[in-house]
Amino acid sequence: MRNLKERLSAAGVEGEGLERALAYWELLRDENTRQNLTRLLEPEAFFSGHALDVLKLRELRGVCGEPCLDLGSGGGVPGLLSAALYGDESWVLVDSELRKAEFLSRAVRELGLEGRVQVVHGRVEGLSGDAMPPSVASKAVGPVEKLYGWLRGSSTWNSLYLFKGPKWEEEWSAFSAGPHRGELKVSAERRYETPEGARRVIIHLERVPRETKKLGKRG
Repeated sequence: MRNLKERLSAAGVEGEGLERALAYWELLRDENTRQNLTRLLEPEAFFSGHALDVLKLRELRGVCGEPCLDLGSGGGVPGLLSAALYGDESWVLVDSELRKAEFLSRAVRELGLEGRVQVVHGRVEGLSGDAMPPSVASKAVGPVEKLYGWLRGSSTWNSLYLFKGPKWEEEWSAFSAGPHRGELKVSAERRYETPEGARRVIIHLERVPRETKKLGKRG
């Protein structure tokens, strides 16, 4: 079994990003003895279940100067890990559970990510104005219909990145037949497999401007 450093190095992670990612992994393992953040702590499981997702998100987003909000950040994936790996990213980590938010804040300090990563304890529905970045990412906190219901009231974001599995098409079909159909469109996707053969996809959804929706209805 390769250790995590070898896995990350083979994936092209190096320098300070590699060291911060390993330091984050140690922080996560330690905190997991006090509260349940993730079961994916062994090197292979952490790489396949967390790091690989973040690496693929970077491939999909590219180098993006705009901050991104991690909705339901939990233990810090994707936002905190992505900020650790890449020195040019800014994130807002949002979680409604106090203990998780406290861990995220402590990890940000210990990883030296102040200024690039902000932690918010609360619900995303409470964010408004400048507090809501133009992009949102979410991993395993619910179907698109539920997530969009939380975000729909904010007018400042336009991109949504979702980590999904083989049943994504069914989920999207249900959304497309629901009350908010036509309000989001699939802009891009990144499909990949884990080393164990599990199939995953990251979906980039964009909001459809209201005028565009009105024109579409007229047509």
